[in-house]
Amino acid sequence: MSAQLVSAIVANWNGARDLEICLPSLLGQSYRPLEIIVVDNASTDDSAVVARKFDVRWVGLDRNRGLAGALNEGANVAQGEFVLFLNNDMRFHQKFVEALVSQIERDAGIFSADALQHDWEGANQVHLATRLGNRYRANSNCYACVPGLYVYQESSASPTTIPLACAASMLVRKSMFHSLGGFDRRLPVGYEDLELCWRAWVQGWKSIFVPHAVCWHRVGWSARSSEGAGIRFRGTVGGRLLIATKLLPVNYTIRTLLAACAGLLVDVAAMRWQRVRDRAEVLIQYAQSFLQLVRERRAIYRSQRITPREQLERMLRLACEERSPLWASTEPLPATVYGSAASSDIK
Repeated sequence: MSAQLVSAIVANWNGARDLEICLPSLLGQSYRPLEIIVVDNASTDDSAVVARKFDVRWVGLDRNRGLAGALNEGANVAQGEFVLFLNNDMRFHQKFVEALVSQIERDAGIFSADALQHDWEGANQVHLATRLGNRYRANSNCYACVPGLYVYQESSASPTTIPLACAASMLVRKSMFHSLGGFDRRLPVGYEDLELCWRAWVQGWKSIFVPHAVCWHRVGWSARSSEGAGIRFRGTVGGRLLIATKLLPVNYTIRTLLAACAGLLVDVAAMRWQRVRDRAEVLIQYAQSFLQLVRERRAIYRSQRITPREQLERMLRLACEERSPLWASTEPLPATVYGSAASSDIK
């Protein structure tokens, strides 16, 4: 049986230097057939020149549509049965794609497969198996996705079910992705993966973490400019409001809105005027889309005859029910995969 085509979609914005490392790493993958597509958010640097040098497909957008918009555009032109969503500031073990595909193919009910991410130097693991909880957990890369609901991470030696995969290293079934309508374009950066995987779970489609699919990531590199930081900040504030209103029980919606308003008052008191403008812009957009989000919420849950509260409880139970591996891992990668950035196989 011939292998299925995988379309790797690299979202890019002024990342010519990153592409110089990312693209050769993808071209050196053991898995074939592999289609590589760079979707560019109206860069002003030499990104197009780099893409042409490596002879990969280039999709240039007329404006910056954010991460969700760029990935959707890539999926729309992708030819593969599977679509692999990636950031540009990454590099990959030679068997990265192979490891993800080998696991997602084991179960037709799997929507997405997620990878293990190291920091750029290889000193720390910065993305592991995600879990969802209702309390903060120290030393687990924990953050509040909305007030009172936390995403945290824990190590897993074998593939395991998770509530969400990371959009920076996420392999999905294209048919399921299109059935869900893709990423929500109102989430320019941040929360787009949580929102998508949550809706997949409502349909009964699983996400899994694959620890032997290994990559290295310059986490936060895209937010190093003031413009990038502003986009990230607005994406976080807006993402929390959208997630809480579209997917979660009403009490989370109220708490998240109150927290956003309180943040606005704090920024006014501290005279952080750019933050004030950013928050106000997000809150205005939220108010304008509120009724639409409520309608979408009803449609999502009525189609499966489940309530937001019941779905949340299911997602929280994953943290307890799925700690045991789904199945035995495939043959482990060489020990050098987990070494420092100086190892010869990751240069």
